[in-house]
Amino acid sequence: MIDRKAFVKSITELVQEYIDNFDRFDSNPQIRVNPELLYVEAVDGSAMLEDIGDSEEAFEDAAYAHGDETMSASDYQEKQDPDFYPIKDLLKPAGHNVSVPDLDKIEKIADNYFN
Repeated sequence: MIDRKAFVKSITELVQEYIDNFDRFDSNPQIRVNPELLYVEAVDGSAMLEDIGDSEEAFEDAAYAHGDETMSASDYQEKQDPDFYPIKDLLKPAGHNVSVPDLDKIEKIADNYFN
């Protein structure tokens, strides 16, 4: 499992990647976090909407099924549902038309996963 320092570093690198290549993203770039595995990636807002739709579909499918096995699978799936954080909220101005990753805000995200 990833530790806090590596988690923060991963998010910081993704925010820097956005700063360096913002034209590769749509107008709503997001950091997607798998809360179970602590895997992080930068995605477009459209990918976020797809993931939300997939999560809702999986929840609805589980609601129709019965039994302990299905409940366990449903619980595991719920733990895998990603969390999203807008990349633009993780930028800190550092001069005229220059931004850097906001480490304080990134640390607050890490607080959600590490005690």
